Amino acid sequence: MSGNSAGRLAGKVAIIAGAGGGMGRSTPLWFAAEGAKLMLVARRAEPLAAMVSDIEARGGEADYVTADLTTVQGGVKMIDATIERWGQIDVLFDNLGDAAASGLRLHETDEEAWKYLVDINLHTGYMCVQAAIPKMQEQKQGSIIFVSAAGETRQRANAGYGAAKWGLIGLTRSLARQYRDDGIRVNCICPGGIGDTRGEEDAGLPPSELVRGGHPADIAMAAVFLASDESAWISGVSIDIDGGESMM
Repeated sequence: MSGNSAGRLAGKVAIIAGAGGGMGRSTPLWFAAEGAKLMLVARRAEPLAAMVSDIEARGGEADYVTADLTTVQGGVKMIDATIERWGQIDVLFDNLGDAAASGLRLHETDEEAWKYLVDINLHTGYMCVQAAIPKMQEQKQGSIIFVSAAGETRQRANAGYGAAKWGLIGLTRSLARQYRDDGIRVNCICPGGIGDTRGEEDAGLPPSELVRGGHPADIAMAAVFLASDESAWISGVSIDIDGGESMM
């Protein structure tokens, strides 16, 4: 993989929120391979610094900022750092979330666990978007991509997690309508089970050469499409990427 000045995301600046690992690791590599300049965001600096070094070693361009995106201050810090470094924001990929304690049934979920699941899985989306939209309005364009694992699947024992992720789908549709006239597109990726952290070694290969099913690369390729001008007339949709799991 190397940065691509003629790639599908050439000239675009993308924020990857929740870039610490898994899908959050694979997606930046794919974005960089398609020519995007990146701002990586998470709470811990170490994985972000390692990712930036990896991207730069492959010929891409990236920087990072640490931020707590459950707070207003964290969202502002993320946007300010991106504008200072790159001067614009074209794409916001929100990969934030945590399924901790989500295996409990509703009557077993205490208030603290419920609030945590909603905070980390839904409230962070609000914080990211609230901070990013004014700049996108100024630019008259932008693409926002949420990730809602469990949002479209039948969850037996994930009430708090599932409710928060369903909330992201509702937020996607509302924002797509509210900001359509500003040139801002909002879409949501709904992954099924992702088996491992494969993906970075696949970046840059044509889809026909990939081992299909259950890899972060599957999500990253969809995110590249939604971030690119190829999806310029797509907004307000949630896309199941689960090998048909949601149809079962």
